[in-house]
Amino acid sequence: MNNEVAVCMGQIKVVFNDVEGNLSRAVEAIRRSASMGCSIVVLPETLDIGWLNPDAVELAKSIPGQYSDILVDAAKSHGVYVVAGLTERDNGRVYDSAILASPRGELMWKYRKINLTPEEQEIYEVGDKVGVVDTEYGRIGVDICIDNAPSNLVLAHSMARMGAIMILSPSGWAVPPTYDLSKESYLDGSYGKHWIVSYTTMARLYDMAIIGVSSVGEMSKGPWKGWRLIGSSLAVGPGGIILVKGKEGPNAEDLIRVNVNVPLRQIKGTRYAEFLWSRGYFMP
Repeated sequence: MNNEVAVCMGQIKVVFNDVEGNLSRAVEAIRRSASMGCSIVVLPETLDIGWLNPDAVELAKSIPGQYSDILVDAAKSHGVYVVAGLTERDNGRVYDSAILASPRGELMWKYRKINLTPEEQEIYEVGDKVGVVDTEYGRIGVDICIDNAPSNLVLAHSMARMGAIMILSPSGWAVPPTYDLSKESYLDGSYGKHWIVSYTTMARLYDMAIIGVSSVGEMSKGPWKGWRLIGSSLAVGPGGIILVKGKEGPNAEDLIRVNVNVPLRQIKGTRYAEFLWSRGYFMP
């Protein structure tokens, strides 16, 4: 099993309601990632219609369905794994979801966001499962954005204990209109530094990789209208080492290749308690 892999972080622009344009940018990011030699492509949260978009009930599609099929086909055409966030409608309910598509054109996994903010709960339903997917690089876990908040690391712990050597997280990191990125960078400042804390903590505890990829652009509708999605995508590797940060800003489209080398863990089941104690973690 090969545990070294090139991952491309597709920090694309997402325009509210511009489904055709957003999916076109996503497919182009997949194409370019393949040309850069990447085997896995990670794209942002709700890239089809935009995060916290109140039009989700009308615009969301089923998974599998029209929008997810486009990304699954692109994964097959370019021979890469694709992790991407989409807005899902199922029996009248709407979910903030993410898919993992294989180079063979399989929809291998669908995840629905669990750790919803109060604003998100006005639009999306709470997700219903956590899991991992076996690949030739090891087991991969998928979650979404604030699922990795420092106050909610139970999901990442669960996937790590299921054997995930990598967690891939479509995200939408935003700042208010008054936030001045020229004075305070996102990941080092008051809004985003918690991602550094949670990513590096989990990566250090489990010798795993965590990669979050945010969109860029303006949020033009909904409760956060006027806020800006500012990229700053983040990849952290074993030992809690920051591997790369994406450009930041509402126009900072970026495609970043990062080489990830994660050791395969032999720890299983109840042995994790002693393993984590040795690393200074004494919680459940």
